[in-house]
Amino acid sequence: MNWRRSTGNPSRAAALALVLGLIAAVSVSAALDPARFETWKLPEANLYAVTARGPRAWAGGYWGTILLSSDSGRTWSQPDTPTANTIFGISFADDANGWAVGANGTILHSSDGGASWQLQPVELTDEMGDSRPLDTNLFSVAAISPTHAVAVGDLGVALRTRDGKTWERIVLDAARYADENVPERLLNGVVFTSPTDGWIAGEFATLLRTNDGGDTWVGQRQISGAPEDLYLFDLDGSAAGPTAAVGLAGSVLVSSEAGSLWESRSVETSAGLFGIAWDGEHGVAVGDRGVIYVSGDGGRSWTDAKRPPLFNW
Repeated sequence: MNWRRSTGNPSRAAALALVLGLIAAVSVSAALDPARFETWKLPEANLYAVTARGPRAWAGGYWGTILLSSDSGRTWSQPDTPTANTIFGISFADDANGWAVGANGTILHSSDGGASWQLQPVELTDEMGDSRPLDTNLFSVAAISPTHAVAVGDLGVALRTRDGKTWERIVLDAARYADENVPERLLNGVVFTSPTDGWIAGEFATLLRTNDGGDTWVGQRQISGAPEDLYLFDLDGSAAGPTAAVGLAGSVLVSSEAGSLWESRSVETSAGLFGIAWDGEHGVAVGDRGVIYVSGDGGRSWTDAKRPPLFNW
């Protein structure tokens, strides 16, 4: 199952607030032709990714759907995209340059604020030395600058672009981690809190950190008060404070300032938490059965926010 979202910056709290109105805001007039994926513009496509910068916001989901708002989510348009693959992650480095990633190795790039999108195919070299197109699902992307981005996905796939056009694989060296299986893990989220500092989260409590812009990644597995095999879906943070990660059964982990220790500050719920917007002491966690929890004290306590009746991811 795939529960994915966009990578973040402090504006993600505003982005998450936009999710509740997305389905009602989409207006589509094109007729659906099952034989032509370019007509697959449906008003109820599942949406898995959302991000915002000031009044601009972007969301993505099924059938290559990408939505664009320029007025803080009041109205949305749906630009054409060159794919029918599901979009799981969106991130913009500025108002113009951003990436969207998704199923079967899909990477889309926009240089005009999301008004148009171009495919960026990825070729990887296998164990035999042969080149093949990337066909692994990508679940998250972090746009670090207009030319620098990192994407992660299934089977330990981690990619980066340094020129904004071509992508290369990041080698996750098992010798750097306490768990030799990390390079094969499902990687669900990536976030950069500064041009140099970033995190990757995934299954079995996978937590990787970089301090050099993604050149090298080191495992961070010191977890206090939570299972060592915790399944993590998402993480977020800011340069001024700790990073937070969320996962199954209401799990919330908050890092120390140095990032060497993660402490459990979980929500009292059995629901899985699939998305987190985190900025210092303030956080919003969302997940299964439409749950929305808010904290203003660094996750030490959580409030079940008032919300419309939902039963969705």
